[in-house]
Amino acid sequence: MIGDLLNNHLAISVAVALLVVKALIWIAALGSGTSGGVLAPLLMLGAGLGTVLAPWLPGGSPQLWALVCMAGVLGSVLGAPLTAIVFAFGLTHNTEALLPLLLTTAVAYGFSVLTMKRSIMTEKIARRGLHIYREYSVDPLERAHVAELMTRDVITIEADLSVAEATARYFGEHAAHRAYPVVSGGRVLGMLDRATVRGAAAGSAPAGLRCRDLLVAQAQVLVPAQTARAAAGSMAASSVARLPVVESLDTMRLVGIVSLRDLLQPSGQVFHEEFRRERLRGSQLAS
Repeated sequence: MIGDLLNNHLAISVAVALLVVKALIWIAALGSGTSGGVLAPLLMLGAGLGTVLAPWLPGGSPQLWALVCMAGVLGSVLGAPLTAIVFAFGLTHNTEALLPLLLTTAVAYGFSVLTMKRSIMTEKIARRGLHIYREYSVDPLERAHVAELMTRDVITIEADLSVAEATARYFGEHAAHRAYPVVSGGRVLGMLDRATVRGAAAGSAPAGLRCRDLLVAQAQVLVPAQTARAAAGSMAASSVARLPVVESLDTMRLVGIVSLRDLLQPSGQVFHEEFRRERLRGSQLAS
């Protein structure tokens, strides 16, 4: 039947009847919640739509527009425009149809992105409570790097500073942060947090105890070239909310610091972009 539509072997009245009946059957099947194929129905619906609309489209060629509309419907509904173009072009190898295929599929896919949060392939998953914001999207944390997010003006603690003085200067009631990098000659030795310093100051620690003496573990650091996803993983593994950024693991020279708040920036940017797109879509529908 799909071959007959592509080769214009069916009358317009038959194509219209086929399009309407097939659409109703497919909608009923999907609405019932049963599992079923989507590829063959989409191909038939797209080809039927092109055959019906061909007399009013440029060139008036039923064969061309059946192929083009089939690719447009397939690419937009499935959310796979390149697959639809390659599939449709592979059926005929007609180079004259390549440009209409590209334009139609791109426009159809763009329209579906602006008007639909999900494709038909992920709708059932979303209805089960596993919401997929946009399939085939790249994790925002994978697109951002530590060098873009880090704070370069860093408050540090000198390694030879006494614990008592560090407690009074950096971990008082109005302390800016809960943890600070400990440095010696510009090199990062580790991170010192409020709980560790106050515990040492309140305990039976020696009077001359220095901040470097409280660093019991190897320094956990980041480098500017790491992705934000890698930084988030390092923080989760170390159970910390801030990590220093060093020039390289060889020099350990401090160049910045990354906090959990910094890692929220990529996701916040994506949210605002999607919010603006939702507002644009809402205004278009309202008009």
